[in-house]
Amino acid sequence: MNDSTNLKPILITGANSGIGRKTLELLTDKGYFVYAGARKDKDIEELNKLPNTLAIKLDVTDDEQIKQAIKIIKEEGRGLYGLVNNAGIALVGSIISTSMEMMKDLFEVNVFGPHRMTLACFPLLRKSKGRIVNISSISGILTGRILGLYSMSKHALEAYSDTLIQNVEDFDMNVSLIEPGNFKSDIGSNLIEKMRNEEESYRINMTSAQKKQQFKEIEEGFSADHGFPEPFKVAEAIFDALFSEKPKPRYLVGGNEEEVKWVIKRMFVEMLQLNHNHEYSFDRDSLIDIMDESISETN
Repeated sequence: MNDSTNLKPILITGANSGIGRKTLELLTDKGYFVYAGARKDKDIEELNKLPNTLAIKLDVTDDEQIKQAIKIIKEEGRGLYGLVNNAGIALVGSIISTSMEMMKDLFEVNVFGPHRMTLACFPLLRKSKGRIVNISSISGILTGRILGLYSMSKHALEAYSDTLIQNVEDFDMNVSLIEPGNFKSDIGSNLIEKMRNEEESYRINMTSAQKKQQFKEIEEGFSADHGFPEPFKVAEAIFDALFSEKPKPRYLVGGNEEEVKWVIKRMFVEMLQLNHNHEYSFDRDSLIDIMDESISETN
């Protein structure tokens, strides 16, 4: 084992593409050793060609694969300093046209998957006083007409992470949320492939014609080249969350300034809705005072 592989080892789920792959490349370029989780054999073969990388077959919904991954990490003898819960899937469409089976599949990956991984890795992370980084999304703050399903899972991950931060404080561990905007990834193409192969019964309260039309709209929307940037900034935020002396609980990483403004504005809208027209409503000056107090607490 050379010196470069002794640097705080990190496990990344869904490391084969998108944010996971860019984070893997950033870490290994800096000499860190990465356990790269992936589901497909061809991806595992490709990842194992990279320096400072050991690819592991890892489906975050499969308890046996998770146990085997932990066994491999223990046998390697490097320990584990960081867990990046990056694996995730998208699901779009009207909530009232989505079956329970599809909803369960979504939460199995995006919510229960990070929890399974956190539980499995916790003894190793507690020993190293390590870090957990959960990859959320601006969809954990926003939602939309056909994005509600995905947003629900990311809202749940936000609440999970907020609680986890408090749960691990006694172990000198840190948890951070990464909230990326629109960046290049395979999540859209994976979604389209999944929809193309999904069972007829998965979409309910819709005619066959409506299903075809919805698929056409989603395929056109997710297949288009929107000019989204590569997720380099997201990988840098993850790196900071893993190794900064004072990691932030949240890292909002927008693809551009307008996107960030959109997210912040939505938070203000929710705050004003909560404050609107009840016996304990605050006036504008009081709201500004509350904001100033919050800024001082954040700093």
